[in-house]
Amino acid sequence: MHTEVTRTRPAPARREGVTDDNWQEDPYNRWGFRHVREFTRTARISRGQGAVRQLPERHTDLSDFLTVVGDEAFTLWEALEAAYVDAFVVVNGGAIVHEWYAEGMDPHGTHLLMSVSKSLTSTLVGVLVGEGLVDPAEQAVTYVPALKGTAWDGATVQHLLDMSAAVMFNEEDYDDPESDGCLIEFASGYRLGQRDDVPGDTVSWVVSLDPQGEHGDRFQYRSIITDVLGMVIESVTGQRFTDVFSDRIWSRIGAEHDADIIVDPKGFPTVEGGICTTARDLARFGLLHLERGAVGGAQVVPAEWTDRILCADPALIARYAASSSGDPTTPQAYYHDCWWVWDAAKGRYAGHGINGQMVLVDRSTNTVIAMMSTWPHRMDPHLSDFGSRVAAELLDHLSR
Repeated sequence: MHTEVTRTRPAPARREGVTDDNWQEDPYNRWGFRHVREFTRTARISRGQGAVRQLPERHTDLSDFLTVVGDEAFTLWEALEAAYVDAFVVVNGGAIVHEWYAEGMDPHGTHLLMSVSKSLTSTLVGVLVGEGLVDPAEQAVTYVPALKGTAWDGATVQHLLDMSAAVMFNEEDYDDPESDGCLIEFASGYRLGQRDDVPGDTVSWVVSLDPQGEHGDRFQYRSIITDVLGMVIESVTGQRFTDVFSDRIWSRIGAEHDADIIVDPKGFPTVEGGICTTARDLARFGLLHLERGAVGGAQVVPAEWTDRILCADPALIARYAASSSGDPTTPQAYYHDCWWVWDAAKGRYAGHGINGQMVLVDRSTNTVIAMMSTWPHRMDPHLSDFGSRVAAELLDHLSR
């Protein structure tokens, strides 16, 4: 499904009519994504007791910014509305140069990140690699014995990080309610209640999967692979993901607010798509990457972990180009460590999530963009291309 990019003002967020069953669907998602804890189980990720990282404001006049679609030119404000954006924060040179919120959204409101959560999760893996608790070259079953004898035998942690573990899971069509990508919502906690034909929790689904090909042979986007990273994290630390992420990441980046994460019926966290944060705190996480893992002089994530995302490995590029995600107009693009690398030479990479979630890191312009949206359809090529193009053109505009 797709939505034509037109000059439009999306319906405002309203509580009326939103239920446990429809909170992810248009137009109810405009409220649901901002109030996830009202519709399903969540656990808190504490910001701790540390100081908030202040983001000075140096608002830049962007009234001359225009992006063109067909015969129409859009100002930045018009483009954000046309893309169903709820929150948009641009940090350049360490200061907020532009900040915009749709009606009913503000700097203190949390919003579901969808698969941007994967990029947060992989960053925690990088911390554990730096501590010597995880080796990317080691097999996942070494850390999670419950995976032994399953389709995950032989899959390394790196295969998990690069979405190249060879397991059968269909996530190609988000509009098909019978696809694995939709059905797993019953197991992972997005949807309350159970179905007899769906495993009752995330881990049960993970261990039930069949093999498909050889590990490492190809890139195929399957969210459940990141859930195995969550299993690795909890196994090697002996702690809940929420506590580990709080201790190692969230309490150290100067987050202003606690985050939330969706949990399944057994309390396992939906690390592949269930984290909720404010837009400013998502920007603070982006700054962690922009500044090579350091915050205020303290090294939170090993610098080499952030640098390796930009490795431009020809094998990664080739696997990406051969996948359904490949695009001949971006031959330099690839997926690595749960990040979508737009252009390694520019230091430009992003975490993306369905319905229009994004955190974009750009070293060439010293910029982070945090964008939260509620597209009418979960995956929308037109709005996806439009949102990414607006962000890229804005980076070029800021570099002038």
